[in-house]
This record gives sequence, structure tokens and C-alpha cells, in this order.
Amino acid sequence: MGDVCKVLIVDDEMLIRQGIINYIDWEQEGFQIVAEASNGKEALQLMEEFSPHIVITDIVMPIMDGIDLVREGKKAFPDIEFIVLSSFENFDYVRATFQNGVADYILKPKLNGEELLGSLNKIVNRMPGLCQTAALAEPTRSVEDMLEHFILGYDSAVDKASLAAAFANSQFALVGIHRKQLEAAKAKRQLEQLLPEGTSVFLAASSETDAKFLLNFSPYQFEEIKKAIAAEAANRSSASWLVCEPFGAIDDLKKVHDESLKKIEKYLFYLPDQTLFFYDELPAEGAKQANFDLNHFIELFKDHLFNTAFDYLENHIEYLGGRYSNDSFEFKSFLGNIIFNIIVLLDSLKYDIHELERNKYSYFSNINEAEYAKEAVAEFHGFMAEVRKIMLLHAGSEEQANNLDKILSYIEQHYTEPLRLSEIANHFHFNTSYLSSYFSTHHKEGFSEYLNRIRIKKSMELLENSPVTISNISGMVGYSDHSYYCKVFKRITGMSPGAYRKEYHAHHENEAKGLAHLKK
Repeated sequence: MGDVCKVLIVDDEMLIRQGIINYIDWEQEGFQIVAEASNGKEALQLMEEFSPHIVITDIVMPIMDGIDLVREGKKAFPDIEFIVLSSFENFDYVRATFQNGVADYILKPKLNGEELLGSLNKIVNRMPGLCQTAALAEPTRSVEDMLEHFILGYDSAVDKASLAAAFANSQFALVGIHRKQLEAAKAKRQLEQLLPEGTSVFLAASSETDAKFLLNFSPYQFEEIKKAIAAEAANRSSASWLVCEPFGAIDDLKKVHDESLKKIEKYLFYLPDQTLFFYDELPAEGAKQANFDLNHFIELFKDHLFNTAFDYLENHIEYLGGRYSNDSFEFKSFLGNIIFNIIVLLDSLKYDIHELERNKYSYFSNINEAEYAKEAVAEFHGFMAEVRKIMLLHAGSEEQANNLDKILSYIEQHYTEPLRLSEIANHFHFNTSYLSSYFSTHHKEGFSEYLNRIRIKKSMELLENSPVTISNISGMVGYSDHSYYCKVFKRITGMSPGAYRKEYHAHHENEAKGLAHLKK
């Protein structure tokens, strides 16, 4: 019989701490609350003093938050387990704590005695010998229990001699099955029936939608196993099958699970309709492209090049949808970040964003909860439809909004040519006075200044990235008079083109030297 399981409660709100204390009869359930803390820094001191087995912590706290507490606590006290409490809008932060070793989380709206006790007991059951209070000895663990503990990283909970003795054959493979509603026991029976004779099937872990099975088989049977699973996957479109590479030592199970199965599982987020994933026949990803340039997107938006900005965005989302090995959290975070930035940009441009502000948390949460990429993208497209509706109302009419966008795109494409406001107005059937007023109102500058800014910005890129002479650059960006170009460049940037080029290259040379020094 082991010691009573000691618990530390961490939350900056005293009422929350008191509520947790009163949810269950701690002593009767085999636990003891040894201390309370109001922030992470205070909790670290109490952890050193009281050596708790489990810490229950909030995420958002002053001085030191829950994320830092988990990270620092795991470094200093690796045997202590953490349960994180979070409201839904902080769920992204909860995910971050899992990377640092958090054992479980509970959403605050669902926090009650039954939920809390279930989480505590789940941790205790995974760590036999740590907090046992029962007088009877713990029953012998099944092979499948030991496999689950092994996958979770609790090597100390596994009797490796007993585990090794359970396998009659020398080869192993990890197989995952994903289905919207899955009964693990039924899936196991199904596997046992379709696999070659002599193959043993063990359930290693399961949830409502996933089951992970360890296959144990003789050498040279793996190809027969693959054919059987491929045939089953072709006949049953309701499930996806994930097959990892075979391995010869049970000690490699966790490595295969973490490095191979988890990699294949990422593909499911992007390809939910595909029924079969073999470790060596994974779908080809799209070619690697440049990262999304948020600053470029913002500049296009501020210049009212909305169609160009949205095309750039849509192309990148399509690209991300073909990068199957990327984490789903990364994909969802990108969409959420774009939603946030678009709302901020619309507000800065004086659009009416009250409806967007009211609905943004719904968009965030629905994207966060999306099981598949196409669901997250559909939610994002719903947001974009609302954005376009607001922009259309703001512009007055769809035709006018499109024409103004086309004018700005036209200038962006033809800035190297002689451009006059009157000619552009006639080309797009606009009143010249109205177009002049539009530029002054929306850009805080006239047409000539807007055109100069576009040209100077392009010339700065050439000065930075090409060896072309300054006199040639002036002509390349639309200036027939070199001296006038230099005068405009200095007025906008505060320095001459030559000085800008020299300063830019000197700065980058210093950066390169600094990096070289750091590498040494």
C-alpha cells in the first residue's frame, strides 16, 4: 500500500480554489490537498516544499501563468503530473501545455466532482505504485494495459518481461483504424478474422473514433497482412486504415507510434475520404512554396487591392491543404490569425465590423473544433463571405467596388508606363473629379503621390536585390527623368537611392557576420 496521493491546487481566484476543494471528499477518495497557490511562481515554491504528486492549475494567472508553470515544473520535478483547467477560448494554450507534458485537461464549464475525480483517477491508474491507497495489491495488468502505458511513455508501469513473454512471433506492426463511430472490440475481431493465420492482434489504445492495434506475426507475413488490409479498406469506405512499418523489438513500439503513426495520422486531417495509408505509399504532397507574407497581404489590403490580396490568400490556403504532413493545429492557427488580421484591417479602414466582432469567436471555435481541413476551410469561407458583404455595403455597389479594385490593380500592373489620372478615369468610365477625391479620401494622398509611392517601393526592391545601375532603375519603374526620380526617392525615404542601397547592403553584411560569429 502506497502513500496518499498529494494534490496542489493553483488558481488566482480564491472562489475557484474553494470550489475545487468542495467538489469531492478528498480523503475518502484517497487524496490529500497539501497546499494552494494563486500563481505559477508561488506554486513552484510549494512544489519544492510539499512534493505533490498531482498539480491542478489554471492557465491564465498573473506573475507566472499555467503554461510556464507546466514547463518549469516538469523541468524541476519530472515525476509530478499536471491537470490543466481552461475556458474554451484558451484551448489553444492548453494544446501548448501538452507539448510540455501535461497529463490531462478539464474545460472549466465542465468542471464538477465527477469530471475532476475521473481525471485524477485516470492519472493514478497510469502510474501504479505512486498513489495507491487500496489495501489489496494491484491486480496483474493485461498485455493491452501495458501496451497503452508503454505508448503513453510510462515505462515504469510496464512489466517488460511479462510483456515480452506475451508475443509468440518475432515481428510487429502498428495499425490504426479511424471511423466516426468505432467500437474497439468489434474492430479487433474484424482484424483477427481478416489477417493471416498465426497473427496475434492486441488493442494498444482506443477512443470513440480511433483504435490502435499491435500486430504480432512471423517473418515474411507482412506482405500478406498488407494485402488483407488493402482489400478490407477497398470494401469498407467508412473507415481509414493506417499501417506503420514493421519492427522486430517491442522496445521500438513507442518510437514507431510517435514518429510513424502520428505522422500518418496528420494525413487524415487533410484526406478524410482516403481509406488506406501505408507508411511507404503516402500521398504525394504539393511542392514546397514560400511562406505566406503577411506584411505583403496587409499592404495589398491597405492599398485596397482586395481581389489581389484575397487571391494571394486563397492560393496559400489551397497550398496548405496539400501539405499533408503539417500539423492540423498549424493549419487552423493560420486561418484564425488571418481572421484576426482582416478584422483589424477592416476596422482601420473604417468599415463597419460590428457583425464580424460579434461572430468572430464562433468562427474561431468552429475552426478549432473542425475534425478535417475541409470543415475548417468551409468555416473560413463563411467568414470571407461576410467580409465581402460588408465591403460591398461599404462601397455602395458591387460594380463600383470591383471597378475601384480594378483601377488599383491596373496601377500596380502598369506603374512602369506613363500614367495620368484622366486617362485612367476614361479607361474605367469614372468621373475624373470623383476618382481624384477617392484617392484623397481613401489613401490620404493624391493620385500622383500614390503612384510615386508604388514606383519608389518597387525601386527599393530593385536596389536591394539587383546590381542594376540607379539610372537604369529609374527608367524601369516609370521615371523618364533620372534626377526627378532621385528627388522623389529622397522625399519619400529620407535618403538618396545610392545611400539607401549602400546602407541596406552594409546592414545585411553586418547581420551575416554576426550569424557567422554565433555559429563559431
